[in-house]
Amino acid sequence: MIRYSKKLYLTKQTEKELSEIKIKLFTGAGMIGICFILLSENGVDVFDIVPAEMFKQRRFRRLDHTIIGIAESRRAAFSLVKDIIMEHFEVTGSYFELRKDIEERILG
Repeated sequence: MIRYSKKLYLTKQTEKELSEIKIKLFTGAGMIGICFILLSENGVDVFDIVPAEMFKQRRFRRLDHTIIGIAESRRAAFSLVKDIIMEHFEVTGSYFELRKDIEERILG
């Protein structure tokens, strides 16, 4: 099941097309260049950047995923991750416990 965080990080382009992206993601339609920032499933890493092509696979789409951000390119996804990390630093003053902070503050 695909879940979205309470505070979804978006670029200007993906903000305009958010409803269309969500529909295409749910149906497994192709989206060229779109990348999703997910909370990593392995528990060690913090983020996974996954291209939209992965969600064309029904099996992958039906797994539990928490989407934190959506970007129109891989480069923009890296920029969003940087913004998320810097926001964490501004709030806490350190880079420690980034995953725990995201789970509490962003995911609720």
